[in-house]
Amino acid sequence: MANSTENTEVVLTVPPPVLVAHRGYSGRYPENTLLSYEAAYTHGARFMELDLQMTSDAEPVLHHDASLQRMAGVDLDIRETSTAKFKTLKASYKERFTDEFIDNTFTTFSEFCEWLAQYPEVTIFVEIKQESIDHFGLEVFMDAVYQRVIANGVENQCVIISFNNEALEYSRKLSSMQIGWVLPKWNKGSELIAKQLNSEFLFCGKHILPEDDSEIWLGDWQWAIYNLDEVISAINMANRGFSMLETNQVGTLLADKRLNKAP
Repeated sequence: MANSTENTEVVLTVPPPVLVAHRGYSGRYPENTLLSYEAAYTHGARFMELDLQMTSDAEPVLHHDASLQRMAGVDLDIRETSTAKFKTLKASYKERFTDEFIDNTFTTFSEFCEWLAQYPEVTIFVEIKQESIDHFGLEVFMDAVYQRVIANGVENQCVIISFNNEALEYSRKLSSMQIGWVLPKWNKGSELIAKQLNSEFLFCGKHILPEDDSEIWLGDWQWAIYNLDEVISAINMANRGFSMLETNQVGTLLADKRLNKAP
């Protein structure tokens, strides 16, 4: 493990990257809950990412898994759980945080959009999850998301992202919201889809990103690499030319002067 001296000796040779708070400040607070996004904002994050699933009554809600087991400790499928029931559960993520956030609640997308409207300087990457696409159908899910965005006047603050390229194509038909494709794998087929989509962003896991920079696809999109949770790894990735990095530890990274764009 690198010591603090080594940490300070790593030089950022490019402008500070844009840091995207993955599921909010999820390394320190229960992910995909308003508490996590409020904390990310307080620590200086102005770009954030969230995951959307749907409840049984077709309400888009912030949640990553189809199951509520990990976050709420109950063996329920979110797609078969009503919004009313969902709101009674506690989003404590007890496995990670024990009882620190025992009273934390889940967040609907409508509630989140109301919060977002208060901060026009914030941009949100809204990930459409495949489990709810499969359960409700693409158009039902996407239409519900779009309705909440428009109702709260946050269309210019939201970027629709997904592993599902058809969701992005449908989003283009619905609105002027920007889109970002999350790469499922790195191969020629993915490169072809990326060029056909012509999305504003391409999200790529660091685990599938080629080590040889000459293999990185060229296009008009902006690359966003996830997840970089340590200062050294974030600086090294930025030095490779990737100007947008997604992290679970947005507070820790923004606390480092090299990674903080603030004057």
